[in-house]
Amino acid sequence: MTRLKACLDRPHSFRAWVALRITRGIALFFLATLLLFMSVQMLPGDAASVSVGKHGTVAVEHVRNEMGLDRPLIHRYGEWLARFLKGDLGSSLITGAPVARVLHNQVLASLTVAAIVMGLLLAVTIPAAFYFGATQGRVERAFSGASIVISALPEFVTSIGLLVLVSQYLRILPVLSSPGGGETVWRKPICLVLPSLTLWVICSAPMLRRIRSLVSSYVISPYIRDARLAGLSTPRILFVHLLPAVSPSIAQLFAHTVPYLLGGTVIVETVTSFPGMGYSLVEAVNSRETPLVMAIGTVLVGCALVSYTGADLLKKRQERITAVI
Repeated sequence: MTRLKACLDRPHSFRAWVALRITRGIALFFLATLLLFMSVQMLPGDAASVSVGKHGTVAVEHVRNEMGLDRPLIHRYGEWLARFLKGDLGSSLITGAPVARVLHNQVLASLTVAAIVMGLLLAVTIPAAFYFGATQGRVERAFSGASIVISALPEFVTSIGLLVLVSQYLRILPVLSSPGGGETVWRKPICLVLPSLTLWVICSAPMLRRIRSLVSSYVISPYIRDARLAGLSTPRILFVHLLPAVSPSIAQLFAHTVPYLLGGTVIVETVTSFPGMGYSLVEAVNSRETPLVMAIGTVLVGCALVSYTGADLLKKRQERITAVI
C-alpha cells in the first residue's frame, strides 16, 4: 500500500491523472449532448407541427421533410455533431437564422449575470461565511438560520418573493428585467440587477452554511487552539493559520456552485423576464427548436464539466499536500 501511494503521488502520475480526467470530461460531454438530443426528440410534436400544425397533416409532413426531421435520429445527431466540431451551431429550424447569431446576446447576457454573481460570492458571501464560522455569535447563527430557510424554498418561490419585495413594495427596480425591443441589457444595466440579486441570494444560502460549518470545524482544531495559547493575535490566527487551511475546500465549494448558478438561470430568467439563455431555452423547448436547445445545452454542460474538473483538480492537489504533510 505504501509503494502504491508513493507511485500515485509522483509528478508523472499526477499528470496522468489530469490527462485521464480531461479525457473523461470530453467523453462525458459528448454523452451528455447525445442524451440531450434524444430528450428533445422524445417530446411530443416537433418544429414542423409547431410551425404549420394548423394547416393539416400534409403540410406538416412536407415541412418535416424539408427540415430533415423524417430521417433517423442517430443520423441527425451525427450531422449536428459534425457541424459542432467544425464550429457551426447550425440554423434555426423555423426561421433559418444562424443559431450563433440568434443566441449571441442571450448567452452573453446570462454569462454577464453569472460573472456578477460570482463576483458577489467572492467579495461578500465567502468572506462573510468565513467570518461567521470563525466568530460563532448570535448574529452568525441568525444568518445561518435564514440561509436554511432560503435553501429549503424552491428557486421560483425565492425569485417571486424578491421580485415582489424590490419591485412592488420597495419600488426600486422594474417588475420586468427586459430592456425592450431593439435594446440590450448593456444599454439598460438596471435589467441586470434583479436577476443577479436573485441568483446571488439563491447561491449564497447553501454556500454560507457549508463554509460556515467548514470553518467552524477548523476553529476547534488543535493547531488553532495552540496558536491562541501561544498568544498570537486574532487576525494572524485567521489569515495566516486558518485561511490557508480552509482555502482549498472553499475553492471546491465555489467550483461546484458554478453549474448550480448557470442551471438556476432557467427559473430566475423566466420569472424576471430576463432575455438570457435560460429564458431562450424555455422558448426553444416549447417550439421544439433542437439546434437552439443543443447550443444552449452545450454551453451549460461545458461550463459544468469545466467547473467539476477544476473542483476535482483542487481536491487532488489538496490530497497530495496532505499526504506529504
